[in-house]
Amino acid sequence: MTFTEHPSLLARVAGAFYLIITAFALFAYMHVRGQLIDTGNMARTADNIVANEQLFRIGFTAAVIVTICNLPLGFLLYELFKVVNPRLALLALVFIIASATLEAVNSYNYLAPLITFTLPEYLNAFGAEQRQALARAPIRFWAYGFSVSLMFFGVFCALIGTLILKSKFLPWLLGVLMVLAGMAYWIDSLRLFLQWPEIPYILRVPLIAENSLALWLLIFGVNEAKWRAQAEATLSDI
Repeated sequence: MTFTEHPSLLARVAGAFYLIITAFALFAYMHVRGQLIDTGNMARTADNIVANEQLFRIGFTAAVIVTICNLPLGFLLYELFKVVNPRLALLALVFIIASATLEAVNSYNYLAPLITFTLPEYLNAFGAEQRQALARAPIRFWAYGFSVSLMFFGVFCALIGTLILKSKFLPWLLGVLMVLAGMAYWIDSLRLFLQWPEIPYILRVPLIAENSLALWLLIFGVNEAKWRAQAEATLSDI
């Protein structure tokens, strides 16, 4: 008997990964960076990062864990939803792999300010204001790089939402929320790229949607009878 013959177990493991990703992302990107980085005051940012070097390193580590966990999450959801539409499920897997790859590459920009403010060679070669100027670029590059990865992740969310809507083993409302989450990621990224005004609370949409899906998968799993019926129907169409 294979692992995928236990769809609720598959769903619960996926839900656990999703909650880990959300918790670590909130810590790394909102708590640590939000607490230590002040883009309007680079002198304060330098003091914060130097004084809280270990916290910054923990935040970086959490960000790497987020990137790693995205891959098994994508695979587990592919296994769960390929009974609905194998091509759409595979496309969702491709987009989360692309998102994770971009996020992994962009992790350089997460760590770069710490290196700029603490590396002895930089301390000896550049004055305080010069180091602050050097650190400003990766801080801004990180925001743009992260938004690029979120656009790929937004497509993943929308595809998962579409698969939920087409499925018969999960509530349709979760599908609607995930599609809206994907749209919210795109709108917020375009806002940054095009320098539009900030849209208050827009990122609460994916937070609510993704946490709702993660908790449902972890607590309730899926309707196994309907999942198996849909799996048999998909196999008969192949």
